[in-house]
Amino acid sequence: MKKPIRMAVVGVGRIGVFHARHIQELARETGQCELVAVADTYADTAVRVAAALQVDREGEIRAFKNVFDLAAANLIDAAFIASRTEDHERDARTLIDAGCRVLLEKPLTDSLASAEAFVADLNRDAAHKNALMLAFMRRFDPPLLKVKELIDQNAIGKIFKIVSILEDPIPPPEGYNSAGLLSDMAVHNCDEILWLLGGRMPEYVAAYGSNIYNSTISTVREDYDDAFLQMWFPGRLIGQVTVSRNHVAGYRNATWVYGDQGVIHVGHFQENPLAVEVEAYGRNGIIHKETITLRDYGPAAPVFVTRFGESYKNELADFVAHCIADTPFSVTHEDGYNAMRIAVIGGESIRPKEAAFKVGGN
Repeated sequence: MKKPIRMAVVGVGRIGVFHARHIQELARETGQCELVAVADTYADTAVRVAAALQVDREGEIRAFKNVFDLAAANLIDAAFIASRTEDHERDARTLIDAGCRVLLEKPLTDSLASAEAFVADLNRDAAHKNALMLAFMRRFDPPLLKVKELIDQNAIGKIFKIVSILEDPIPPPEGYNSAGLLSDMAVHNCDEILWLLGGRMPEYVAAYGSNIYNSTISTVREDYDDAFLQMWFPGRLIGQVTVSRNHVAGYRNATWVYGDQGVIHVGHFQENPLAVEVEAYGRNGIIHKETITLRDYGPAAPVFVTRFGESYKNELADFVAHCIADTPFSVTHEDGYNAMRIAVIGGESIRPKEAAFKVGGN
């Protein structure tokens, strides 16, 4: 067996810590990887997290203040980058240029122009082209994988509409960095729809946005707190995305797939947050129905970790497997660019309320 992949996590805030723990879990279960370093620019975060992760572990976990010192240490083979959006490109470039392979949280960069340039740079040769995997964890989610399986089996016939909804119950934490609601939240939904459709790209996109509640109570400045985006694909097929910060009753995450022979639904907003329903109905009744039980990460876990924690670990396992085999990743920087492009163009298409058609009334 090859030596384990030596890994670091860059950015060990609320999601980065879970990535680090998953690396340690995967190391214990498979021996294919090991966590050897963490890096974070904020205060003493890296030192504190390294010390917490070091408990009951023999090998040293080193703490770095920035990605440049991490790269210079020549300590790692690969990294999971979960730093601020504005630092994604810099951190990824630095480690890729140092010979590392990178699993990068969404979005690819902080602007469409920089993402386009980054993709072109990565495509310049084979080594760079295969250096980055985009962390679209929904592609590794058991409930959504069941949806994909039903679609591929033609269980509901020809698909004509997919609806993907993501609604948060609380504002983002203080200091959160967002390039815009659609760019920040909808990029996962956009990729989900593209993936379910086998990589097809839309011809047109349009979006609408509003500030209705969260923007009045949050310290985080964002363009909108509620938005809707629609994609038009060739062949009378549409994709619709709804994202919101305003679902105060709890975390809502759901997808509907409509075909000419039935409907598939997968949803997560119910009494038991550790259960996800996957159901498909046709003209003659039930096609498929099951409840998938999620891993319990405890009450302190963020809502998105409660829903997608196992998916994050599954994508990490896929990343490590490709690193060991030295093969191209299953999710690429171009996948990241395609989803980002839809979200950003949709955001740019939003017009203020004053540009809407006035109905009148009292």
